[in-house]
Amino acid sequence: MIESFLDPYDRKARLYPALLVMLVPAVATTLVAPVFSSQLTGLASLAIAFGGLMLLSSLGREWGKRKEPQLFESWGGTPTTLMLSRAKSQLDQLTLDRYRKFLEGKVQGLQFPDAASEASDPTNTAVICASAVKWLREATRDTKKFGLVFAENTNYGFRRNLLGVKPLAVALCVLTLSATALHAWLSNAGNLTAVTLQSWSSAMVACIGLVIWGAIVNEEFVKTTAYAYATALLGSCDSPHIATEKPKARNSVTNTKSPE
Repeated sequence: MIESFLDPYDRKARLYPALLVMLVPAVATTLVAPVFSSQLTGLASLAIAFGGLMLLSSLGREWGKRKEPQLFESWGGTPTTLMLSRAKSQLDQLTLDRYRKFLEGKVQGLQFPDAASEASDPTNTAVICASAVKWLREATRDTKKFGLVFAENTNYGFRRNLLGVKPLAVALCVLTLSATALHAWLSNAGNLTAVTLQSWSSAMVACIGLVIWGAIVNEEFVKTTAYAYATALLGSCDSPHIATEKPKARNSVTNTKSPE
């Protein structure tokens, strides 16, 4: 468990999104009832001791992965595969041809279709592109040699998992706002002028949380990092490191996590 928390990918892409879900309720509770802050600290320590952080990390990744197929379907495919397609690539023609030629020389039996074949059988083209991308991911798992690929992969995983836990985060923000309003009403006998600054601050935190989760964390929020990762991954075809790099086993200590 400790190794997982120390791993840069696990920490940023899996654990942080789950912890952000609990941010609004924790801050709001501390504002409304400071007396509970010490109890919250004690409970957090117990949660860590019993693997609570590992559970949050697993949930963040699981819900993010469940959301991923829907994202790819709405985008028309995985960004890396789309960028190797002549019809849908965002790359200029010279760069695309260079990447394709490099991959054909590296992957045994791989041959990209010409423009006519690609137009007539896009499904087969997608399979070929996906196979090439799979090889490229394995060949760039050394995080020191391919630091940009790892960084963009981590950013994508973080945002994807944030989108995965969004429904829970929004529900907790609404629950926090409702609980704060109820507490203020009951403790002040319905007199709004008597509501404390702490209660107003707590309500404001919940509202800000709703705005951030509702307006910022969306599919486009994920898509930008997905294409940034795809650009970095395909750009590794020009890296001098990959010329002699051999794909490593998935259990290697230099492995990176892959979002696709």
